[in-house]
Amino acid sequence: MISYEEALSRLLDGFRPNPAEVISLADLVRPGSPVRPRFASERISSPIALPPFDNSAVDGYAVRATDTQAPDATLRPAGEIPAGPANPAPTPLQPGTACRIFTGAPIPPGADAVLMQEDCELRPSGEIQVLDPVKPWENVRFAGDDLKAGTALIQAGDLLTPQRLALLQACGIGSIALTSAPTVALLASGSELRAAGAPLAPGCIYESNLGALSRLCESAGARVVHTAVVSDDPNATREALESCAREAQVVLTVGGASVGDHDLIKSSALELGFRLDFWRVAMKPGKPFFAGQRENTYLIGLPGNPVSAFATAVLLALPALRQLAGSATPAPDSRPGILTEPLTNPDSRRHFMRVHLDHNAAIRSTGIQGSHVLSTLAAANGLVDVPPRTTLETGSVARVIVW
Repeated sequence: MISYEEALSRLLDGFRPNPAEVISLADLVRPGSPVRPRFASERISSPIALPPFDNSAVDGYAVRATDTQAPDATLRPAGEIPAGPANPAPTPLQPGTACRIFTGAPIPPGADAVLMQEDCELRPSGEIQVLDPVKPWENVRFAGDDLKAGTALIQAGDLLTPQRLALLQACGIGSIALTSAPTVALLASGSELRAAGAPLAPGCIYESNLGALSRLCESAGARVVHTAVVSDDPNATREALESCAREAQVVLTVGGASVGDHDLIKSSALELGFRLDFWRVAMKPGKPFFAGQRENTYLIGLPGNPVSAFATAVLLALPALRQLAGSATPAPDSRPGILTEPLTNPDSRRHFMRVHLDHNAAIRSTGIQGSHVLSTLAAANGLVDVPPRTTLETGSVARVIVW
């Protein structure tokens, strides 16, 4: 067995980022377009300053600040500047005048402040009565206030978040090079597995891994292109594995990874020419995890117990997929919290225990930690790594690995 850290390191070393593809931002935001995470494959700098020109932060009047300081100051109207193309271009503002201006409109030459419309009053004569004077450059947004031309907007490996997308669009970026999404085929092994809704014969159970794993893979930036269930038959297992390898870049199997007579995935993969990089990890749940490769096809084998499959997906498979998808930070995310009860691990292996981390950073166990107990996984939103033969006491700080 190898440690969890070594297993993760080997995976990340072996799974190199995919090639880039250039995608228009318009396609990314088109209704109905996929919303899976995407990662930039190169640094992009802004071709312009943001904002690109001095402009008004409010609706009101462009003025010379000194003209508003006198008691009962009044100003003569001097035209109007709407937001948008200035036609004609704003003329220089003369002393004692005020130009009607709207949010986002360019500041005219000679003006050095904007008087909010709430701070003035339009007289019947048409003159503008100043109710509250302004200071120089009050309510003015300067060119480059947000960022200068040449500033990096996104770095290689950064997640393309909605806010980064907005920034790119604001700077006029029309397309972006993103790491192409890895494709995944999921294969569950077990003659006892039945689809939800089907009659449940004696000795059979409903298949419960593929749906959750599909969602997890998509959350890591992958594209699931194939899912299947195969019985415990050597020929059928080899055929299913070969079919998955034709369909996808990554074959993610569930079950059949241990040492039982009906655990056929690992042996079938070896017969098909896959190389196993490692098998078995010193962790609970999830010891029978394995990983391998055949030419350009990656193989990841998860245990069949539903909690073991989910935990090893979060801890090992998803980082590997994020690495392929181009993430600069593929390792699992974690957040600190305070234990509201002790977590005890009497085992000789480290135990990633199911917990719930609430909005007050309080951590509580979700209950029974058996690898077959789905109800406590459903109540959890993270895992706490408890070392062998250790108790983490109430009130201590722990990091929660979240998904």
